[in-house]
Amino acid sequence: MEKEKKQLFILKESLEDRIGKKLHLKINDNRSTMLSVKWEADCTRVSLHRMFLKAPLKVMQDLTGYLKQEKKNLTPDVKAYIEKSLQTFDYSHQLDLKKLQVKGKEYHLQSIYDQLNEEYFEKKLKLSITWFGNKKRANRSRITFGLYYDPLKLIKINRLLDQPYFPIYFVRYVVYHEMLHYVCPTYVDERGVKQIHSKEFKTKEKEFKEFEQAQSWMRQNQNNIFSLSSAI
Repeated sequence: MEKEKKQLFILKESLEDRIGKKLHLKINDNRSTMLSVKWEADCTRVSLHRMFLKAPLKVMQDLTGYLKQEKKNLTPDVKAYIEKSLQTFDYSHQLDLKKLQVKGKEYHLQSIYDQLNEEYFEKKLKLSITWFGNKKRANRSRITFGLYYDPLKLIKINRLLDQPYFPIYFVRYVVYHEMLHYVCPTYVDERGVKQIHSKEFKTKEKEFKEFEQAQSWMRQNQNNIFSLSSAI
């Protein structure tokens, strides 16, 4: 704790010297907001994730330019540093495992995950999984079948899939796809654009034995899916 206070003091003095303005600096341990800035007349209020205490010089130089408002947006280097650092953090201990819902009326997510973990990943993945969403939903033009939340190492699957209409191989494909987000992490390219599906991701996705079958089913049924009036 004392070491971190000293780092914070040094960082604050260094940034104030570079910015030429009083700085109100706070270090956070958030899972979502890594950096927030509020420019005021007499000072600049900054909340930084603790990852910046170990940031390389180039990243801090770019960050200084942003805080001085010399740069309108964060540079690709800063964005890439944030994205890469996030993947080293593990907040899974904060999960209340008792609240995770894996048993559905039609499909048991934990069983599906365990089978895929053994079949494709040698049981090496240590992720959690749960259903998400309400039992009923309004019609919409876009549906998110699954999500992967990296800080919590958590896969979330839409309850819409927990019904006989969706074949087991399609549900398995969705779970496999979300597992790949852990194996093939997102990254920020040289333009500063976040890339979710890398070439490696797309290659491994096709290694799923029922990939073509799942894709074909989706193409044939996508219009019907959007017209479903309820999930489960």
